[in-house]
Amino acid sequence: MRRAVALATVTVIAVAGLAGCKQSEDAASNLPRPSAAFCEAATKYDNRIQMAKLPEQIELVSRIAAHAPKDVSKDAKLFLDALQRRSEGDKSVVDNPRIETAIKNVNRRAGQDCGWFKRNGM
Repeated sequence: MRRAVALATVTVIAVAGLAGCKQSEDAASNLPRPSAAFCEAATKYDNRIQMAKLPEQIELVSRIAAHAPKDVSKDAKLFLDALQRRSEGDKSVVDNPRIETAIKNVNRRAGQDCGWFKRNGM
């Protein structure tokens, strides 16, 4: 049960990040648009994350990390590493501020620059 709670904590952070991006201000960043592969992977993650068990989460984030833009590549790899370590029983990844920040950075990049919402009058 503790493992499920700990895993849920990492997952909740990730889900909250993506949901927050979609509800935030409608503005793209000034960074170049990410690759279609990154956006497709992030969209699939966003659509599946609430139902996905840890092995599927690892697979989904692995695709994101493989195609992440340079500016969030390290964050995406840290996110993936945290999920992999959690699957091996490492509890230090739960509620870890560094990992939470990495997840938010990846989610923000996908939310702002993959066309999930459009700029309106900005």
